[in-house]
Amino acid sequence: MNLDRYRKSYEELEAIQQTKNLDFYANPAKYYQKPFRIAGNLYYIGDQKVCSHLVDTGDGLLVFDSGYPGTAHLMLQSIWELGFNPKDVKVIIHSHEHFDHIGNACEFQTLFGTKLAVSRAGGEVMRDHPEQVYMEASPNRYSPIFTPDILLEDGEVFTLGNTSVRCVLTPGHSEGVMTFLFQIRKGETVYNVGYFGGAGFNTLYKKALEKSGRSLSTREQFLDSFRKVRDEKVDIVLGNHPHQNETLKKREEMLAHPEKNPFIDPAEWRSFCDTMTDSFRQFMEMGN
Repeated sequence: MNLDRYRKSYEELEAIQQTKNLDFYANPAKYYQKPFRIAGNLYYIGDQKVCSHLVDTGDGLLVFDSGYPGTAHLMLQSIWELGFNPKDVKVIIHSHEHFDHIGNACEFQTLFGTKLAVSRAGGEVMRDHPEQVYMEASPNRYSPIFTPDILLEDGEVFTLGNTSVRCVLTPGHSEGVMTFLFQIRKGETVYNVGYFGGAGFNTLYKKALEKSGRSLSTREQFLDSFRKVRDEKVDIVLGNHPHQNETLKKREEMLAHPEKNPFIDPAEWRSFCDTMTDSFRQFMEMGN
């Protein structure tokens, strides 16, 4: 993991955060990513900035994360382009409660009656501490924060059609981060999929925690979350943002070498957890 961005002070990083996505907010279509099949019944429908994934469960579509506010048209185009109908999106499960992952939830709920899910802890943050959703940093600070239809508990197994998702609370980046573990199929082959729902350090600066009213012990909680899921058996790692697991680089590799699938790597999950743990310890040693 490249720690260069975290060598900056909290104030410097905040200033960058306020400006780095302005072109994306103004021209989201420039950042459209052609959707693609990752493996079996699992697809990528996110853009070049934030990830969303779709699973065809055989009894409706299950989506993970609804992206930035103002990008619903990109998600809808991706779903159509894959040959699916957005009205068949039965449930969107959200990895955590930050604006860049919940941004189009209300559109799906209003247009298609899609049920919206988040961890119970994330739901409580949205209800009681909406400032921690950081909507003021979004392209439309007036975008509504959704009211969940489904509150997921730590250890709960959520099932839609042929897909059962084990939900593991892994707080740190936010209070409501969940890791999702489920299986997909390609013919007779079954793959274990892992999605760690929030791994950014930006919310874990001492000053960021103080500003949001969160305890400094949250940093140890973050490390505990990686330990909690490190030994899960995972064949395919999904990212929260494309850079997290090199989603778009892997896609280019798939196109160049269709006989190989770089997303299938049974060693990547443990390596990801170990790398994030080591990098975060370095982050803390920097005095952040």
